[in-house]
Amino acid sequence: MKKKLILSAVCLMVMNAFGQTQDEIGDNVVSAAQITDSITTSADEKAAVPVNENLTTPVAENTVAPVAPPQPQYSTTSVKEDTTQITTINDIIQMQQEVTNMNFRDSHYRSVWGRKSYLNLSYNTTTLTPDGVVPTGVAYNGGKAPEFKSNWGVSLQVGRSYALHKRPISNILQFNFDYTFIDLNVNHFKAENDGKDLYDSRAVLPGTDKGFYTPWNLEKYDFNYGMSVGPSITVAPFTLTRYAGLHHLKFNAYFHIGYHAALLYIKKNDKADVNQEEAVDYDKDRHDNMDKGPKLDFGHGLITSFGFSMTWKAIGIGYEHRSGKLNYKPIDDDQFGDDKYKFKSSTNRVFIQFRM
Repeated sequence: MKKKLILSAVCLMVMNAFGQTQDEIGDNVVSAAQITDSITTSADEKAAVPVNENLTTPVAENTVAPVAPPQPQYSTTSVKEDTTQITTINDIIQMQQEVTNMNFRDSHYRSVWGRKSYLNLSYNTTTLTPDGVVPTGVAYNGGKAPEFKSNWGVSLQVGRSYALHKRPISNILQFNFDYTFIDLNVNHFKAENDGKDLYDSRAVLPGTDKGFYTPWNLEKYDFNYGMSVGPSITVAPFTLTRYAGLHHLKFNAYFHIGYHAALLYIKKNDKADVNQEEAVDYDKDRHDNMDKGPKLDFGHGLITSFGFSMTWKAIGIGYEHRSGKLNYKPIDDDQFGDDKYKFKSSTNRVFIQFRM
């Protein structure tokens, strides 16, 4: 109220200075009497407000204390700190991208180089060539066994490649050590001259109690099993290109050496025997036992092989050549004697490869 009084006095002084009267101002100027009435009325209103003895300020009856409006919460972070925070977020994003890229590279590396095991399904052609004289009861070829060529053969190989260094050189070249723990082969040899070359089942080997001739001219099945080890080299020439599909194209070359065991089964064929009638110049009981029993020869020897393959991801094709010498001996040495026969073995394979 004091402010109103002072303001009115100032206005009167200004109007008097410019020669204006109170009548000209009219209702726009507050008179001194009105100011006095205002002061008196304000004093009466203050007197009517009850005073709380325990408080130093008067409290209006049935009034609610005004609630202060919430003050705005201002951040204490400076501009420099905000910039640091943004940089940190960018670093996190960059780190996440690096982790993602690293995971992709590792996944791609495993896809290209991670398939260490292999399984080969092969078609074979095998030749068994006598190394020396192998006698037979057939009259042709001077009584010696000829060279046998298979008309079909199949094989199964299962093995694993062990890398000789942790990472491929320049992500292109890798040296390995291979271990083939299953090398199973089956070869079929048809009867010589389509079975037209007859043999004498009663003919015996020279010497007493040596037994009968092995009928090499008959149809034969050769079962061969072995294991091999050796070095190999793998080249992925397109890993540095930007075509991801070409990264999986790899070329492999190897040299293996292994030991093999073979079982040669000669199929009985009475039609190829020229002596079906009884005769007095041979031991019939012994001949019958030989004729009814299985004709099996067991062989074993060292085999070396080299080959190459081309793979894309989990599938590929390849070629292999095997060679070595196998020593065969009749299992029933009472009937066929205990002489050993050497054969040179040569096998060519074309295979489909599965990488795992």
